Amino acid sequence: MKSQFYKKSSNETLLKVKDIHKSFPISKGIFTKGKQHVLKGVSLELGEGQCLGIIGESGSGKSTLGKIIVGLAKADQGSITFYGSRFGKDHRKKIGIVFQDYVSSVNPRMKVKQIIEEPLRGSGLSKKEMEQNIIVLLEKVGLNKEFLNRYPHELSGGQLQRVCIARAISTNPKILLLDEAVSSLDVSIQFQILDLLIELKEKEKLSYIFITHDLLTVTYICDKVLFFKDGEIVEQVDDIYELKNIKNAYSKALLEVCG
Repeated sequence: MKSQFYKKSSNETLLKVKDIHKSFPISKGIFTKGKQHVLKGVSLELGEGQCLGIIGESGSGKSTLGKIIVGLAKADQGSITFYGSRFGKDHRKKIGIVFQDYVSSVNPRMKVKQIIEEPLRGSGLSKKEMEQNIIVLLEKVGLNKEFLNRYPHELSGGQLQRVCIARAISTNPKILLLDEAVSSLDVSIQFQILDLLIELKEKEKLSYIFITHDLLTVTYICDKVLFFKDGEIVEQVDDIYELKNIKNAYSKALLEVCG
């Protein structure tokens, strides 16, 4: 079931990923024993205002694909374009990232205001302007200025993930890549965060790539979904309402587990 905030996306292609391959060396002791082909010619498109779900079991290669898309890893082969231009360093600030492990993705010695201002350093903002900007970001994710001087250990899991989302949108990205962003949270908190993400998508005119192993969260937030297995897309559903018509045996098995 889609959230009440759901709104159909536009058709303009924002990001295009074409024929991505990635291998890693297989080591045994000090020796290399060949390579493991993790991604095998993956192609996908993300439209403006769209949420694309990538679902697959652990080890399927979906997180590796995410790292390549945001520039944290390099593909062996293939291309990524952003509004038709080859994706490069200038485009990387256009993608924000929210990880599964919100605890390890922040410095425990930093206060909330320091965590959020990390991507904004060098922006030329005065100290006062920076703090006002951070307060606005906190309010966007359902927090307030009372959280500015708190440390991560003083926050609940849901609150800390909201801080991570505030950091991710601080640079006004066009895309958020969410890698298992709610899977470590309690179920009730998961849906609070999902509703927040859907609301932010509309208000901030964002597009999402939502990587997960949980089909239920995909059906709640995504417009379309790719089923990922052993480094390949085995099925694509371009309209989430057509999910019931999937044909691939692996996709059906995932649907049955979540059903």
